[in-house]
Amino acid sequence: MTMPRAHYGKLPSREGLTLEGSRGKCSTLVGWCREPTSWEGTMNRRQSLHFGARTASPNTVTRREALLALSAAMIMSPGSVAQPARQLIKPKGLNNVVIAVSDLERSTAFYQRLFGTPMRHGETVVFRIGVGPQFFALTAVANGARPGFLSYGLTVEDFNAERLVRSFADHGGAQITRRGDTPELFVLDANGIKVQLQDIAYGHGSDVKGDVLPPAPVAIARPTFQLRTINHVTLTVANGARQKEFYQTVFGLPLHHTQGTTLGFGIGEGTDAWHVAFNGAANNPDAISRIDHVCFTIDTFDAERVTAILIDSGLEPIEVGIPALIKPMTCRVRWRQRANNGGGPSSPLGTPELYFNDPDNISIQLQDVSYCGGSGRLGEICP
Repeated sequence: MTMPRAHYGKLPSREGLTLEGSRGKCSTLVGWCREPTSWEGTMNRRQSLHFGARTASPNTVTRREALLALSAAMIMSPGSVAQPARQLIKPKGLNNVVIAVSDLERSTAFYQRLFGTPMRHGETVVFRIGVGPQFFALTAVANGARPGFLSYGLTVEDFNAERLVRSFADHGGAQITRRGDTPELFVLDANGIKVQLQDIAYGHGSDVKGDVLPPAPVAIARPTFQLRTINHVTLTVANGARQKEFYQTVFGLPLHHTQGTTLGFGIGEGTDAWHVAFNGAANNPDAISRIDHVCFTIDTFDAERVTAILIDSGLEPIEVGIPALIKPMTCRVRWRQRANNGGGPSSPLGTPELYFNDPDNISIQLQDVSYCGGSGRLGEICP
């Protein structure tokens, strides 16, 4: 999927919450602009907010009216303090990632050897994670597009697709698609990355909430790894400052941890692990914003043991830090050091982080279920 390029132009006027122009959509609440997408139709109507005072003749201006007019002028003054953005939703957790692959049968066989038998929902192959409802899904690339991540999903309490569409009218709009009787809602973040919003019970099933699932398939063989959770998604973004503002205001996510310039924003309550991460210092208008990788967790993670298993499964180990070596069916371990909040007294050599690349060169990270993006041998020590 080709993501729309982020556009960084002059910020919109204070007179309106949204502005429509030849270069796309803008939001004054979070200060970002991006080019329109093909599905942003009538949902992105301009909705303006105007300020002003009642006009009176010179002979009838009262002291109260003068004060009201002065207050209105102060509100419209460029030097006045901007009001904080209103949080639209509060995500409860990570729910899914969807991956487009060049050969659906080949990729299904690859991931099945590692993670167990999937379910087929039409043209989509769904791999359950843990006890659910988390999952990752494979689908064939469409119209000659490149393989890669299509979207990632968040869950929302009291999910109502139509209400959320109205809420996002001033933030680039939203799209509802229907899979049978299940409404599925998609929005774009400040850098044009596609985010799915669903009910907390959603599992790519049927019914209104998408929570009615078919019986689990009979396992063909014991999976190499038993996945426990989706831990995080890491994004490549063109503009980190606007991304940070969007996730802190529109989604209301708190800053959970840092790794150098990489910011990790916590998702949900009662968990120290789930997060979305990106480079907060990124500022490259020519960069293609996208999902870089997803991290799954397993029990009793050991980098050397997992690497040996991946080698036995046909992957080639490569050295970290040489981008030219990263290619399909390779794996590598990065030892994150103290400069990036890794290592520490309990793991002086650093925090091991393991990545592998699938047949389409799509990057997957594996970590321990206790991993939170912090220091320590398992990356489990977070503020």
